[in-house]
Amino acid sequence: MALVRWQPASLFDLRNDMNRVFDTFRGNGPASDASRPAQWRPSVDIVENEDAYIINADLPGITREDLGVAVTDGRLTLRGERRHDSEESDGSVHRIERVYGAFTRSFDLPDAVKEDQIEATYLDGVLSVTVPKAEEVKPRQIEVKIST
Repeated sequence: MALVRWQPASLFDLRNDMNRVFDTFRGNGPASDASRPAQWRPSVDIVENEDAYIINADLPGITREDLGVAVTDGRLTLRGERRHDSEESDGSVHRIERVYGAFTRSFDLPDAVKEDQIEATYLDGVLSVTVPKAEEVKPRQIEVKIST
């Protein structure tokens, strides 16, 4: 009989085990991989500066024609589709991990933005949407007068 050194489980191990259990129930774990396709949600960064909100979305492998940006009732919606490569290969496929298909991401905009001046650019797989702030929400300096 081999001796095995006992190591108490850390909280991180317990957390990882619990996350794996809940991911399986949500359809993200290994038990669901074969039963249904994964859904794709591109990652975004939202940055605010003095003049605007800037939303950057990672969209590698998508053509400009497969992208859409719309603003409706104070909600910015990004839509697109990553298409599967239809090239036939001589070899057999061993693994496919990249997710393909349509996606939609929506963001509620603050009230004080200029919806008619929103701009979107797409370069090197990154969609950048600039949402300018209205003048009344931009910070401004107020001169302090000295009265005598």
